[in-house]
Amino acid sequence: GIKRWKKEKIGDTKLQLAIVKEILLQLETTQEQRMLTTMELDLHRRLKARSMGLVAIEKTRIRQRSRLTYIRCGDANTKFFHIRASARRRKNYIHCLHTDEVIAIGHEEKEKVIGDYFKNHIGSATPRSTTINWQSLGHIPHDLLDLEAPFSHEEVHNTINAMPSDKAPGPDGLTGAFFKACWGIIKDDVMAAINSLFTMNAQGFEWLNSACIVLLPKKADAMRVTDFRPISLIHSIAKIFSKLLANRLAPRLNSLVSNCQSAFIKKRNIHDNF
Repeated sequence: GIKRWKKEKIGDTKLQLAIVKEILLQLETTQEQRMLTTMELDLHRRLKARSMGLVAIEKTRIRQRSRLTYIRCGDANTKFFHIRASARRRKNYIHCLHTDEVIAIGHEEKEKVIGDYFKNHIGSATPRSTTINWQSLGHIPHDLLDLEAPFSHEEVHNTINAMPSDKAPGPDGLTGAFFKACWGIIKDDVMAAINSLFTMNAQGFEWLNSACIVLLPKKADAMRVTDFRPISLIHSIAKIFSKLLANRLAPRLNSLVSNCQSAFIKKRNIHDNF
């Protein structure tokens, strides 16, 4: 009964989206030949908004359907499991890496090519020959002592609830969904870890600072190291701690950062400078 009611309320989203896209295409084609009337412009605006809503519904529906299929067949010895595992291996496997000198095929050879590239790419720090005279720039210091207050249970809990639930996990294998569902059980352990970082207790920090480095291909026929984009999947505690710091600093950015800097500041738009 609920499923039938939802279908009657929402309808066939895929069909609706196809119709909306077709009408939008016709309006945009017409706009290249003549000015649209007021009614046509209003229809175009409403259809654009409608298409965004339908895309969001369709995306959610597909994600839910794929998760249900995975729950039913993901770990079973089925055709679905083997196809999925085989596709993941083909997608994630780097067959070879080309350099100006050699073509790396073996695992050790590819590992050396990647390691040498990033070591040379990152480079080494060089001492500064000049510095900045803050007095001549009229720099005004700000009182930021409140940012150094200890973290509370409520603050940490709110930060965890604001985090995405299904992002790729790091070395600990934990996602945001785990911390949200088990907060009542693990809150004391999480607070102990956060407080250790807060007091700069670096004991065992090298384990927390480890990450899974993943190379994502920028194009289909990626063969050089430059064709891959490296991303770091870090531990969940490190994500939570950095988010806590960001949430504290965000309300102060308007006073700390000049109005000339409009990008990456909440409530500022990069187009304002135009």
